[in-house]
Amino acid sequence: MHARIARTALPVCAAECDDRFACLTGQRLLLAVSGGPDSIAMMGLVAEWARRHAQQAPAVAVVDHGLRDGSADEARSVLDAAASLDLGAAALRWTGAKPATGLQAAARAARYRLLADHAAALGATTLLTAHTLDDQAETVLMRLSRGSGLTGLSGMERLGRTRGLSHVRPLLDLAKDRLVATCLHHGWRFSADPSNQDPRFARARWRAIMPVLERQGLDAGRLAIFARRMAEADAALRLMAQDALQECRIDTLTCLWRLDAGKLFANPVAVQIRVLDELVSAADDTSDNQSRPELRLQRIEACAMAFRAALSERAALRRSLGRQILTLTTGAILSAQPEASRRRGASTLLSDSALARGRQRTT
Repeated sequence: MHARIARTALPVCAAECDDRFACLTGQRLLLAVSGGPDSIAMMGLVAEWARRHAQQAPAVAVVDHGLRDGSADEARSVLDAAASLDLGAAALRWTGAKPATGLQAAARAARYRLLADHAAALGATTLLTAHTLDDQAETVLMRLSRGSGLTGLSGMERLGRTRGLSHVRPLLDLAKDRLVATCLHHGWRFSADPSNQDPRFARARWRAIMPVLERQGLDAGRLAIFARRMAEADAALRLMAQDALQECRIDTLTCLWRLDAGKLFANPVAVQIRVLDELVSAADDTSDNQSRPELRLQRIEACAMAFRAALSERAALRRSLGRQILTLTTGAILSAQPEASRRRGASTLLSDSALARGRQRTT
């Protein structure tokens, strides 16, 4: 396979690197390197770019999750590869008990926690990861299968933030074949992670399906275009929601927020949901919402539907969402208060007098 790639895929050239790494000028960089061809290519290309432009040499970190035999050896090979490029590197080990389910999600959370802590210790301001066009395509397919909304279907951001760090994915528009070709061209040795082909993991299963989709025209490039268009629609919806919130928000000193429900629910459904999402997100940073955003979207959709129905019937309603208690009065005022410990997602129809007295128990 490597011989075929060497013949057909073009290595990434210096001019391309100058364009895509220009945004990194003057920053203290930490490169997340796993040892695979994507991250090894990123490490070599960034190191060469830094030398050409008299930038501070990036730091390198490899996370050893300790999940299989040989992981420590793979981490040491990354340290050796970094040393060959005159880069300082550290191996970060995920210790402690590992979950029986949701292992990849837990490993991902641990990886970014370890990287963020290491960046803070180094004074690094920007984290680089070697996600590729192929990774973007797999991410979009996985999120589509889970029922994600516009934000999820936008895929990964090239420029974003992770745990307070600037997070750059400079290779996000490059196919993996080109990065393999780059390693082969420069003689940079890389390893293969067997979990990438392990059918126990969802990403590996989607990776195996990709050739079938490609034969029907749904290749990584088209999925990336789809993600870009979803991101553009998502940005437009965010602006519409901000305008709607400005229009229907009522100043308050006693609630987290207070809205004119008649004005809010006169907007298109997507705008209603985004307004509620934005308001609830500001006060809810629970892990389940971060790891399963599609479940969060379902809760918000159900909540918006319930409030629309209650508004049309001029009924009062109380419902919990994202650690807030949302209350709709018969006077069409929707407000929120912090939630006490209680069962999430429940709702109760209330009379105005009961709301005022606060005697009704929310169930």
